[in-house]
Amino acid sequence: MSAHELDHVAFAVPSWQSAGHSVHRTLGARWVSGFHQGSFSPCQLELAEGMRLELLQPPAGGGGFIAEHLARSAGAANPHHITFKVADIHAAKDLARSAGVRTILENLENQWWKELFLHPKDTGLGFLVQLVQTELALDGNDEVTAPGAVDCPWDEQPAEQNPAQRLDFITGSIHDAVQARLVLGTVLGAQITDLEDDPKTQLFSWPLGSSLVLRVNESIPPGLQQLSFTDPSTPVPILDAGLLQALHGSGSRFEALGLDILTGQRAHAA
Repeated sequence: MSAHELDHVAFAVPSWQSAGHSVHRTLGARWVSGFHQGSFSPCQLELAEGMRLELLQPPAGGGGFIAEHLARSAGAANPHHITFKVADIHAAKDLARSAGVRTILENLENQWWKELFLHPKDTGLGFLVQLVQTELALDGNDEVTAPGAVDCPWDEQPAEQNPAQRLDFITGSIHDAVQARLVLGTVLGAQITDLEDDPKTQLFSWPLGSSLVLRVNESIPPGLQQLSFTDPSTPVPILDAGLLQALHGSGSRFEALGLDILTGQRAHAA
């Protein structure tokens, strides 16, 4: 792997059953693994080309940080964090701190799964950023043997009938372009592209995973707004003026994840 890879986007949801079934039917995402744990229950669904969506469900008895997160949106699903896999989490931590970005919720002692989060007040992105170093293959074979593992709680359609879509772009709004470049470029190793068609928008990309398209907009709170999907049999769309307009417009509201989605974008000729 490279030093940094965008691995998945996580969402707080009231229930796996409802949200996961809708994500599978709409986007073709396929069950990888899920666990019932004490404070929250995570499951992961895989899209085309290895990108994932993670669903975080509160425990059956209530309480916990996911329940608190959902309460801030009146119980509706909404984005929680974006996760990057890193080759050396201690080096990543030192780099973050040298850039003035504090780290929180650290768990660096586990041999198989080391993690930390960047302090949201220091990133200014409007969503949590998680860094993970893991020895697990994350292909479903390691996870199913972990305590609390459960089977997929819905019936999946055949892949040929409902193929997994590719998540090309994750869009959002920010207030401070300089800080976004520091966090995503300097700390997380993104390749940054300034877009001539929209000088307020910047493209952040990594060797693997989706790209972030962030636009300065001080009139709304920073945070994630939309996911853009295409058929993996087609080329990744060119980020031209037309697609930018679509990405910054209002896509179809996808209540299962609590944000807009854009599907069926056709690749533009280069």
